[in-house]
Amino acid sequence: MRLKAFLGFIVLFAVYHASEIVGNNPVLILSCFLFFFVVAQIVAKLLGENGISSFGMQRHKGASRNLLIGYLLGFLFYSGSMIVSIMTGKIVFEGIFSIQQIVLPLLGMIFLTFLSSASEDILTRGYVFKYLSPKISMRALVVVSSIVYVLNHIWRINDGYTQWIMLFLMGLTYAIPFAITRSLWFTIGCHWGWNTVSLFKGQIGHMSDLKIIDNTTDWTYILTMLLFLLFVSFYAKLFLASHTK
Repeated sequence: MRLKAFLGFIVLFAVYHASEIVGNNPVLILSCFLFFFVVAQIVAKLLGENGISSFGMQRHKGASRNLLIGYLLGFLFYSGSMIVSIMTGKIVFEGIFSIQQIVLPLLGMIFLTFLSSASEDILTRGYVFKYLSPKISMRALVVVSSIVYVLNHIWRINDGYTQWIMLFLMGLTYAIPFAITRSLWFTIGCHWGWNTVSLFKGQIGHMSDLKIIDNTTDWTYILTMLLFLLFVSFYAKLFLASHTK
C-alpha cells in the first residue's frame, strides 16, 4: 500500500505540473487542471478509496460557507497588503484600463485559480494527510505537508530564501485549518482568494493598457502571510472545529 500510495503521488505530481509545460495558453492550462481531477479520482479508486472526497473534498454541512469565507479572507489579506504598498508608494500605476477590458479575463482567472488552488491542495495536503496520518503526529503532518508544498513550487526554488520562507508560511496557513477540520473547503477558499488577487495583479498589464510597477519587498508579503497564518489558525480553532462536520 505504501508503494502504491507513493506511486499515486508521483502520478498526481506529474499531472499537476503538466500545466507548467504547455506554456501560456489558457485553454491548455485549464485542460491540464481539469485532467488532474480526473486522474485524482482514478488514483483514489485504484487505492481503494471512494474518490477525491477521501482527500478532503467530501461534502458536508457548511462546506460552501467555509469555501466562501476562506475566499474572502485570502482576497482581503492579499488586497490589504497591496493597499499598504500603494499608500507607501511601493506600487504605482501607469496607464488606464476599462472595465470592459478585464471583466471576461477576470472571470476566467477566478475559475482557473479555483482549479489550480484546489488541485494543489489535494496534492500537497489532502493526499499527504491521507497516507501519512497513521504514521506521524498531526503537528508533524502540518510541517511535512508544508515542506511538500514548498517543493511543489520547483520552478521557484531559485528565487531565493525569502521565497522559501513565504511558501513555507503559505503551506502552514493552508495546512492548519485542514488539520483541524479534515476538510479542504476552507483551505481551498483561502488559497483561491489569495491566488486570484496575485494572478490578477500579475496579468492585468496583459489585459489592458494599465501597468503595475511593484517594488514591494518579499518581506512585506512574508509579514502579510504571517498575519494571515495567525488569523486563520485562531479562526479555525474557534469556529471551524465545532461547525465542520
